[in-house]
Amino acid sequence: MNNQLRWTKNAARLCADIGAEDGIDPRYLAAKQARKKTPRKNLQLCKEAARIVSLVLTGESQHPLLRDLLVLSVEPEGDGQCICVTVGCYATDTVVSETEVLVALDRVQGLLRSALAHALHRKHTPVLRFRYAGAPGKGVC
Repeated sequence: MNNQLRWTKNAARLCADIGAEDGIDPRYLAAKQARKKTPRKNLQLCKEAARIVSLVLTGESQHPLLRDLLVLSVEPEGDGQCICVTVGCYATDTVVSETEVLVALDRVQGLLRSALAHALHRKHTPVLRFRYAGAPGKGVC
């Protein structure tokens, strides 16, 4: 009896159904299924970008709508060449639409990128993309 036939009979006795991964060392399966990690440098970049964007929005922007925004999260997109900034507004009585906020943020994107370039010592400044989440806990404010 050859080894393949013997292995098939033994495997049939040990398990209910034979799968494609049977007979493969589990260490090799774990390596193929490993999660893709976000590089440490991208996470540092996001933390620094959150700090800088928050300071510029509250201190240097002259638009009253932008002064009421707070940075909720900053996440890297792709390989760090683009950053997605999620902003929300403080709980205020004024009603602000999402499009107004995003248009105002697009207008000051150059100011934000220049502040990022000044603070970060990188060859290329990442592109900023914005999402608006509304007031924390209330949705759109």
